Amino acid sequence: MSQSTSLRYFPDRDRLSVVTAVILLAYALARFVDLPTRELTTTLLGSSIGLQLNGQVILLLMVAALISTGSDTLIRSHPRFNPASGRTFVHWILPGCTALALGLLLNLAPLGPVWWLGLGLSALFLVVVLVAEYTVVESDDRAFRVAAFGLTALSYIVALALFGWIRHTGARAALSATGTAVLAGVLALRLFVLNGATLRRSFVFSASVGLVTGEAMWALNYWRITPMAAGLLLLALFYSLHGVANQHLLGQLSRRMAIEYAVVGFIGGVIALTLAMPR
Repeated sequence: MSQSTSLRYFPDRDRLSVVTAVILLAYALARFVDLPTRELTTTLLGSSIGLQLNGQVILLLMVAALISTGSDTLIRSHPRFNPASGRTFVHWILPGCTALALGLLLNLAPLGPVWWLGLGLSALFLVVVLVAEYTVVESDDRAFRVAAFGLTALSYIVALALFGWIRHTGARAALSATGTAVLAGVLALRLFVLNGATLRRSFVFSASVGLVTGEAMWALNYWRITPMAAGLLLLALFYSLHGVANQHLLGQLSRRMAIEYAVVGFIGGVIALTLAMPR
């Protein structure tokens, strides 16, 4: 077996144990610490905009930030990581977004055995995500393809969950569209870099994906549609936009491939409307 196919890296167990403990503590604090809800109001283009800062959401955002910090620590400890590459922050994106999505799900469960089981499973799942992020630092790692596939699939799942949650909050169009644009943009950036695109070119295309997805959310705010339907529609759009842009970045985009992504996106949109529209 050649050296390039026998490489395997795994994060330091002591560091991973510390990160796991931080995850458990952060989720527990987010559940048991009660922060007051605050209302912020401002004016944008002559229209009054109100933003309700829910205490639980603030705590979950702090949890996501802690997980991102843990990811940064693990990635920098990788023996093949190049600090001059400037790519550290891309490894924060998926752990942070996943932590937020899992935290929102945990908040839906009543406090009891189910919640504690969910807490343990969430912590375990986040550790797996962190290990996968650690693995994809080195493309010669023999587990790279499996880890990259898992992170790609997780990106779409997280996108669906958070798109639906943003729609569920009922925030004004300007706020929900902005949040959707940022979310879609950073997830697209992670996927582009994961597939081997340069960071500089990825910024441009991820910004475009985020902008179009955010505009779609703006339009959906004026349409009576369930959060699930909105999430599925935005996911179908995000998948098609990212797929076409990714193939272009790799220099493999053809008319046939563009049509395939468009058809998949259209079918996904039809299924979303059929299954999740209010009746």
